[in-house]
Amino acid sequence: MASEKFRRQLRHETELWKAEGLINDSAYQQISDRYQFNSIDSAASNRFVMILIGLGGILLGLGVITFVAANWQEWPRELKIILLLSLFIGLNTSGFYLWQANPKTGKTKHLGEGLLLFGALSLGANISLMAQMFHIGGSPYGLFLVWGLGVLLMAYSLRLVSLGILSILLLGIGYWSGVSNIFVPAELTGLEFLLIHMALVGAILFVPLAYWCQSRSIFIMAVLLIIPALQMNIAVLLDQNFSAELMTIGLILPPALLWSYDDSLFPGIDSRPFRPHTRNLAIWFLGILFFLFSFQGVGKFFVYIGSSQSTAINGFHLILDVILLGGLTIGQWLYLAKPRHSYQHWGLDAVSSTIAVFLGVTALVGFGYQSISVTLFVFVFNILLFLLAGGLVRIGLGEGKRGAFWGGMILLTLQIMSRTFEYNTELLFKALVFVLCGVGVILAGLWFERHLSRQQT
Repeated sequence: MASEKFRRQLRHETELWKAEGLINDSAYQQISDRYQFNSIDSAASNRFVMILIGLGGILLGLGVITFVAANWQEWPRELKIILLLSLFIGLNTSGFYLWQANPKTGKTKHLGEGLLLFGALSLGANISLMAQMFHIGGSPYGLFLVWGLGVLLMAYSLRLVSLGILSILLLGIGYWSGVSNIFVPAELTGLEFLLIHMALVGAILFVPLAYWCQSRSIFIMAVLLIIPALQMNIAVLLDQNFSAELMTIGLILPPALLWSYDDSLFPGIDSRPFRPHTRNLAIWFLGILFFLFSFQGVGKFFVYIGSSQSTAINGFHLILDVILLGGLTIGQWLYLAKPRHSYQHWGLDAVSSTIAVFLGVTALVGFGYQSISVTLFVFVFNILLFLLAGGLVRIGLGEGKRGAFWGGMILLTLQIMSRTFEYNTELLFKALVFVLCGVGVILAGLWFERHLSRQQT
């Protein structure tokens, strides 16, 4: 179904066409039936009613919350438990009923989904207040972790994208609130075990949910939770026992994992709906990495970084995620190079080969960082940044992709301008660089749009 804005514009245009005699009544009626012009006004009316119901529900909820807060301390525990459970069950039951009702028209579907989301939010209040009433101690991050797992169960049960996104947000808040605990030597509890293995847990729980819901948002948010958690484990290991090998793995593993990701590795999935997004994230990861290491200050810190030797804390648990995801990365690259037909040979395509070269050069610099100078270190990453930006521009020109072209232009502009600020240059020279960059971006954009229109023609 086309969007309501398009249908409204189309109805206006077809009425003009009919008045001008360009189409007859029969053609107008066919277009009207196809795009359901009669339902446009009713949809707007239903949306207005939904807004009123939502505002009224918010005010009603605030009134109930205020009343409960005023009498909460005076009520017995049993009444509090009944109220909390009734609120949770009532919201989810009514939300599920409205969400399932009228599947053809979907008039109450959004209201039902809103109530289900409200019910998921009330789950956190239930957990917190129940723990308070029964004097169960706990940390704030534990509340968010348990809350996120409960919402995740609801998301799997109902196949709702909004609940999946809420679950990722709650687990992310819980993880970053309690991530400092994995630096402290202590016996692992269930929640600390979840913190340490958040990369694996996130991959196991949220990636199948993204396919189940067919949601790009869930997949991208899951990746943005998994990759930082993986790097945090490596950072803890480096803090305990610094090594060039582990540091290099921390630099190249995330982009290698993202670039080699292939949806078809999962059973029953023939298409590749999410691979373009992982490859875009890998490109931006490399771009940010090369840009940061192109500065002399970062290069000096990296080359002359001191190593510390301390007792390993939960070393096996920390390295487990790295080993498993590293093994998955190797398997994905082998699958990427595997021939698809009998007449093909093992090998990578041009773009994947270029990414592999970038990763290989980064690994060589990482392994030999102690034996190279800062100047060579910065020079290598400046060259890599320039080649990455040029490659993006070339892909944008060759395949007509605006995102790749402008991404390359942004990296080139940032590289030129940052070098101007980093080194001691005169203000007149800085002004000249700004003018040239501005003119170059304008001319390149105009030329690219003209080139793109020629390609499409």
